[in-house]
Amino acid sequence: MSIAIVKRVPYRSSTRSGVYTPETLRQIGSQVGAIASRYSSLESHKRAIERQLALIAAQIHEQDVLLVPGTVFLLLEMRGSGGMSAQLEQIARILHEEGYWKPRARVQNYHRQDVYHLGKSAQRLFDDYAALVQPVERLYARLGYITARRQMQPETTLQGIFECLAAAPDVALKGEVDAIVELLERANRHNWLWKLCDRLARGPAISSRF
Repeated sequence: MSIAIVKRVPYRSSTRSGVYTPETLRQIGSQVGAIASRYSSLESHKRAIERQLALIAAQIHEQDVLLVPGTVFLLLEMRGSGGMSAQLEQIARILHEEGYWKPRARVQNYHRQDVYHLGKSAQRLFDDYAALVQPVERLYARLGYITARRQMQPETTLQGIFECLAAAPDVALKGEVDAIVELLERANRHNWLWKLCDRLARGPAISSRF
């Protein structure tokens, strides 16, 4: 999976007339799309890792354990990872696909430190996903209001929503777009979105740790 890194733009300078320009609306839509795409990918891969963690927990008879890497991999450190090659291989593959670090060695040759750092890398994916949950929920709440107000079809894509706004800017919806812009600007200030996207754009790192 890949994400195009979109240029950060000074949104506020485009609103002196009270309406966002069509080009600015399209740029906002591109950045909203980047967040939504990243969120969807992380959510899918997080669930896939959780399935592997559940299999590991069952094999070590810890079915009630919290299915997060930090907890399950700590148990592996204490008990050893023997017999878990298939699950660790799947987790390493998922992390590699998503652009996160994985050990260079084949899973059969993992040392204890390899397992430890694989767990840390998996936990980073979970943490990155958690950082996106609230912003994405807020984005979709705003977008839901916009689509209802403009009477768009429920299946209208993110790109379609902003193309519709660009084709006929609506002063009445400026407050909703302002709220979306505020979220994007906050992401710019804290740089968390761009770190996530840049990491994915660089591709999987297999020889160094984050």
